[in-house]
Amino acid sequence: MACKVNDMKTDDVQHVTRGVPSAKGGSALILVLWVIGMLAMFISNMAFDAHIEARITSYYRKRHKAASLAHSGVELAKMIMEKILEIDPNYEEEPPEDDPWYLDAKRLAQGSSLSATYPLGEGEFHLAIVTEQARRNVNLLTKEEEWEPILAVGDIPEDLWPDLIEAFLDWVDKDDIERSDGAETEDYYATLENPYGARNGALYSVDELIRIKGFTQAIIYGGLLAGESGDDGEPVVVSGIADLLTTYGGKKINVNAASRRVLMTLPDPEGIADLVAGAIFEELEGFEGDDGTTEPEFFEDDADLFRSVPELSQGGRKAYVTTKASQYYRITSTGRMKGVERKVSCIVVRSKGDLRILKWEESED
Repeated sequence: MACKVNDMKTDDVQHVTRGVPSAKGGSALILVLWVIGMLAMFISNMAFDAHIEARITSYYRKRHKAASLAHSGVELAKMIMEKILEIDPNYEEEPPEDDPWYLDAKRLAQGSSLSATYPLGEGEFHLAIVTEQARRNVNLLTKEEEWEPILAVGDIPEDLWPDLIEAFLDWVDKDDIERSDGAETEDYYATLENPYGARNGALYSVDELIRIKGFTQAIIYGGLLAGESGDDGEPVVVSGIADLLTTYGGKKINVNAASRRVLMTLPDPEGIADLVAGAIFEELEGFEGDDGTTEPEFFEDDADLFRSVPELSQGGRKAYVTTKASQYYRITSTGRMKGVERKVSCIVVRSKGDLRILKWEESED
């Protein structure tokens, strides 16, 4: 009887033992789950990396195409500018049906500017051609009264004007004698942490202003003016002066192409610069044609300019304006491909039918 009981207990124990997983089996299951988790993470990372790489590849492909579109715009600009010599700007004639660029070239021949967008393939490029004579040549600003309206249009606080003007004049003059509010090599530039010398000559580019004492990034290109506050205690934000200046061309600005801001920099002893600029733009507004488009007007010559806007003959302004076409142009071509943009900017000189590039820059817009 005792043996039978013992047998039953043994069977029961064996039965219970078979129902509980062994330690070895549990470890194997955990290992399998761990391997599956790691594989899932690995595949997920691979998929994410592939997605990122695909997007990067797509971006660089679009970037390359946008750059090609921008270069195409420059080539079109060259072709349009070659046509200028073939056009009489004062002769009224119907544009040739087989020449889609005739009107663009005629606008340039009239001393005006060109700004248009051209579709090409899946993208487009925006082309702007403006005579450099639409800006003031910074190297020819040798008088205080010439600088003051420029700084005023740039919203530069008046208390900064004397230091800026004299520092500029010291930078471009031939001597090493420091003006009272200026700066020369020995007195200032040689004492900087990274010393350099004053140019003592003409600026190579408008960007060079940043090397002159007092000319900050904000003063040149616009922005928040550090260390300055208005009467209300608020920070001073300025528009800057870079868009008003160039280092190419002569003393006169072409009123057919100049912006209102540039026209506001003309000598203004009577305080009527805004009225003069408004009168010029009123004359240039143009008229609406039969097809609903606006045909821009232009001043045919200097006589037409001074007859139409007699205020330009007063206050010394006559020496600063013209209608004659310039040999220097700024070409800006922005290629666009599905949200990606690339920009090419260059300065060219046109002489005897030849076009020569003087300056070339490429950037992301």
